[in-house]
Amino acid sequence: MFKRLVISILTIVMAATMLTGCSFFKHNNERDYRQVAAEIKSYEITNTVRNDDDEPETKVYKTQKRTIYKYDLVEYVNNNYSSLSQSASTAKGIIEAAMEMLVDTELVINEADALIDAGLVKWGITERNNVKKQIYSVIDSTILSIENEILDERDKPHIETDSDSSDAETTYPVKPVETDEDYTPEDTVEWEPELINYPGLSGDSEKRSLESEALRRFISLLYDRVKDDFRVTDEDRKKFDADKKLIENTINTKGISYVYPILGDTHYMYYISGKNIERSFKINALKDYLTDSVTVSDEEVYASYRSMLNMQTSSFSQSAAAFDSAMSAGNTVLFYPNDDYFYVKHILLPFSDAQTAELKAYKERAGVTEAQIEGFRRQLAAGIVCYPHVNGEDDLSHPMTVDEVMGEIRAKMLPLQDEDDTRLANLAFDDLIYKYNTDPGAFDNNKGYVVKNSKDGNSYMEEFTDAALYMRKNLKVGDVYYEKVITDYGVHIMYFADTTKVGAVDLYDYTTPGKVEQYYDLIAEPIRTTRENARYSTWEAEILNYNYKKQATLYKDRYSDLWED
Repeated sequence: MFKRLVISILTIVMAATMLTGCSFFKHNNERDYRQVAAEIKSYEITNTVRNDDDEPETKVYKTQKRTIYKYDLVEYVNNNYSSLSQSASTAKGIIEAAMEMLVDTELVINEADALIDAGLVKWGITERNNVKKQIYSVIDSTILSIENEILDERDKPHIETDSDSSDAETTYPVKPVETDEDYTPEDTVEWEPELINYPGLSGDSEKRSLESEALRRFISLLYDRVKDDFRVTDEDRKKFDADKKLIENTINTKGISYVYPILGDTHYMYYISGKNIERSFKINALKDYLTDSVTVSDEEVYASYRSMLNMQTSSFSQSAAAFDSAMSAGNTVLFYPNDDYFYVKHILLPFSDAQTAELKAYKERAGVTEAQIEGFRRQLAAGIVCYPHVNGEDDLSHPMTVDEVMGEIRAKMLPLQDEDDTRLANLAFDDLIYKYNTDPGAFDNNKGYVVKNSKDGNSYMEEFTDAALYMRKNLKVGDVYYEKVITDYGVHIMYFADTTKVGAVDLYDYTTPGKVEQYYDLIAEPIRTTRENARYSTWEAEILNYNYKKQATLYKDRYSDLWED
């Protein structure tokens, strides 16, 4: 349930951008939607802390009264209908699930705020910076959408974006920073957006003009978004008025581009998106607090290891299909009845959307041979434009050809291929994946893609499989295949990551030559997760469900018409 609640909060955050989605409800009676659909009364939360003398001390936190309007319920269902409909099949079920989620959210935030007030959960400059960065992610994505609307008006092509990114904050994942003590230093100064990101300051005149106009429309959108919102209080209005004066004064004295660094601190952005972003971080902090004390003993891990090993030894020895299924599914395998598998990592330098469309049209021509298609792909590959990733985004100021990228990879990897220990080569190629790769499945993938030592046993594109099998036969672990492997996706730069050996692995063996994790880690993680879920379930039963019944009042008669219409 906790995971579902966190995901739902993040969904609210995304819905809080100025872009609206489809509506499940079509009618909109303003007076009807102003009705209070649920209330969470003010109540006290008690936590025990240690004082300066290390003696137990009681900290009492008084929550604020929370109000959920019928409008909030309708808005939540409209923005999350797809996910809600997966857990309920009727309109009544969907609406009741949405109301439960809205009430649970308020109760969880109360608990998080109480823990922060007691000093049991940290909330300082680092956490506030994380919120601010996410606010700017909303700002940037909305401004980009406005830019594309303007380009539509001008009958010009859109600015290309990677809308299918697997990372919530950046286009590409950023490699985690590892230290010997697994310590992340705290921020000491407030984060501010860099000057290069200010809209309308860089690029040619056409780019500057487009970005300035998009920012101007964005500001108008902020004003309009809160203008008729009945939930806005008098205190909110005062803050909005102060924001507006500051924004208009900045435009008149410095120029519209210099409004950008102000936006993240405005009450406009806090009201529209920042509050929910802040809530999502607080919920994650609460989750960490509830589960930080969960431990898994060596004895438990060893017992699980022996059980898994015995089961796999019996199953895989008797059934090759069971082994093949485990390998293709990416399961943790402790026993190898054969060495039919190996691992490959790769960096994908992709075709652009236009190049992909060209290739598709070429392949649909009558009478085109496979050799001609291969030649056309190779011709398109010569025109691929690559960008190194900086902080998870394309560095558009540094366009590169495929040959330039391969040249850098060759310079970095060749000196490492003669080493007896392939650990450094493995880690170096991982760095290059984070710098240039665009395939979501290749990030945070210690082992790489599993390949069967048989052309018929793989589901990859033929060119990828052929190159992998060539590597298995002719190269050694730690080597890069420097030929361009071109598929319908683009150019793949491939790395021979690892082989498998017949027999059982030891509990403390490393899973890859990079020595990033041991099998111990893989086995301990599900045990820890199960225990964390149990810890949360206990908290949910003792705290959340109790407060739901005691502190919340639902006025079903005021919103039952939503499923009765």
